[in-house]
Amino acid sequence: MNLREYFDIGLTAAAYTQLLNDDQTDLHKLYERRASIDSTHVEAIKAAGPHNILIVTEPWCGDSLAIFPVVTKFLTAAGFPIRIILRDEHPHLIDRFLTNGGRAIPIVIVADAEFEERFHWGPRPAEAQAMVTESKAAIEAGETDKAEVHKLVRGFYARNCGAAVVSELAAKFADSRIERAVD
Repeated sequence: MNLREYFDIGLTAAAYTQLLNDDQTDLHKLYERRASIDSTHVEAIKAAGPHNILIVTEPWCGDSLAIFPVVTKFLTAAGFPIRIILRDEHPHLIDRFLTNGGRAIPIVIVADAEFEERFHWGPRPAEAQAMVTESKAAIEAGETDKAEVHKLVRGFYARNCGAAVVSELAAKFADSRIERAVD
């Protein structure tokens, strides 16, 4: 399937949030409320032109619980249509966007008006990804508990209030705009 076909079958953000349990809903609301979204970033991505957004995720994903509300608030403020694809129901799509060989989520796929991929982002901001990557060997050696790493990452999300997500996505839009101008 191409990106347009995935977009056409994707869930709206409202339909996706209906899949969440009460605890997940509470976390989504918390992160959405605390999301730090600068209007300068919103205006900058609007200037990149019309885009269609696909988010590959699952309700059970801890990273998504913190990231999804920020991404949807930010990209909705720019007026971009968003659809959600459930990773576990569509392995062929996530397999196009592996992270270090794994099906890590959420993945935000940004397509232009013709549904050509401009870029993708995810599964987490660089600082949080570094925490996970740097801990991998210690986890595998039994020196660090995976739950402790998850706790550190959750702490980052709580302190950062989505600023890294917004900043990184805005930078990707800017890079995409420059690349498009060069084409």
